[in-house]
Amino acid sequence: MLFRLQFHTLFLSLVSLSAAQPAEQLRMKQIRSLSIPTDDGQQGIATDGKYLYVQNTQQLFKYDLNGALLKTGSRQKYHHGGITWVAGRLYCAVSGCEPTGSPIQRVHVYDPRTFQLLQQHDVSTHFAICAGGIAYRRNHFYLAASYFDDDHPDTIVQFDAHFKHVKTHRVAFRSPFGIQGLEYLPDTDQFQIHSHGRDFYRINPRFDLQSLVRGQADFELQDLARFDKQTLLVNHRDAAKLLFVRIVSSGH
Repeated sequence: MLFRLQFHTLFLSLVSLSAAQPAEQLRMKQIRSLSIPTDDGQQGIATDGKYLYVQNTQQLFKYDLNGALLKTGSRQKYHHGGITWVAGRLYCAVSGCEPTGSPIQRVHVYDPRTFQLLQQHDVSTHFAICAGGIAYRRNHFYLAASYFDDDHPDTIVQFDAHFKHVKTHRVAFRSPFGIQGLEYLPDTDQFQIHSHGRDFYRINPRFDLQSLVRGQADFELQDLARFDKQTLLVNHRDAAKLLFVRIVSSGH
């Protein structure tokens, strides 16, 4: 009986100790940066490992790895948000992006050499305000919702390779103004999600809340892209820079 009482006391102590521990907090450690002046605000970023692709609100740009501008796309009519490079194509989240809602919600597919528009996929059934970040994992695309307020749970819509709806995921986390950046990290089998503010987090591919690990940047975030197994590319719009960063836990 005494052993059971001692075990119960020890168990309660461990639970209390665990609850008292602060949640793990991630932060960004800058490795280097590139200045990329733009006249319309950086939105999306993608890379194929050889070139950098940056999307401002209505225009696409191509840079080398040292930040030299190689190509400028024509200005587009609708808001272009997150972008991702997959198998020789650039996939861009496009929308009317109006506070009261817009029927224009698409994914545009561009040739990264010529910036020619190759395909359009209508995803308006699943988005009302603004399609934000976009990512790719195991033959599926993931598209996230952006808003003009902080009142919506984070929403990520999963599609197959032909943009047929698979599943809508909702995370009990309210990113400021919804999700702007979304990237899959195959080395840890996680997604990294950026808000329009300083908050970001990593979460497993099932978007289970218990797997969520929070982080905070020192600046307001936009899109991100995986550069290599340790390094991410992050848009720092206010400074008109691309940052090469590593994600570390607080205290490291």
